[in-house]
Amino acid sequence: MPHTSSAPSSARDHQLHAIALVGFRRISRRALVIATVALSMMLVVVHDLPAAAAPAAAPASPIGSQALAIDSRLVASPFTEPFTTARDDFSVSLFTPVQWPVDPSTHISSYFGRRAAPCAGCSTFHAGMDFTPGYGAPVAAIADGVVVALPLSELGSYVVVRHVVDGVTIDSVYGHLVARSGLPVGTQVVRGQTIGLAGNTGPTSGPHLHFAILSGGSPIDPLAWMRAHVTQAWGE
Repeated sequence: MPHTSSAPSSARDHQLHAIALVGFRRISRRALVIATVALSMMLVVVHDLPAAAAPAAAPASPIGSQALAIDSRLVASPFTEPFTTARDDFSVSLFTPVQWPVDPSTHISSYFGRRAAPCAGCSTFHAGMDFTPGYGAPVAAIADGVVVALPLSELGSYVVVRHVVDGVTIDSVYGHLVARSGLPVGTQVVRGQTIGLAGNTGPTSGPHLHFAILSGGSPIDPLAWMRAHVTQAWGE
């Protein structure tokens, strides 16, 4: 059997390996060039895209400038009708402005109730209270009302005004006024209006205003009543 040498086979293998390596290098370089060119073209295309092709940002919503649209069918819906419920009975309290007949800082010389008679002809039961504002001081109606006639001759010159205060009829009495200074019967008066001048007519111990409150024709403590009903500051 003839002997076959392995040297020529190794040379051929080396030659084939070199050819393959050169081919691979040629292919790799070509692929690299193609990939580079393609990437460059993509960058150029992206860079040159028009602004309109870019996704637009959502416009900012202006604060306080949006209009609210209401469907007319919703307005007419029975679910939008007023909801009513039964209410309990209630009463309305009437309110009547009341003020003092003279400055409330005026000295009070005699209070309501039993007392020692201060003068000849004076009673031992005082049916009112006595202010001493000074002779001729103006005396004001404590509330709106009308001048009425009542037989109270022991008060000298006097005026009686009938009022409806907080729904209740009462009479306010102003006695010992300066003669002929009082308003005549039937005169409509308003709160704060001068109805006469403090004087010294009738049985008195000196110039003063006798002030009384009558409820149902009977005298009640005028100071307590006024403190419970006065709503207006003096001079308002």
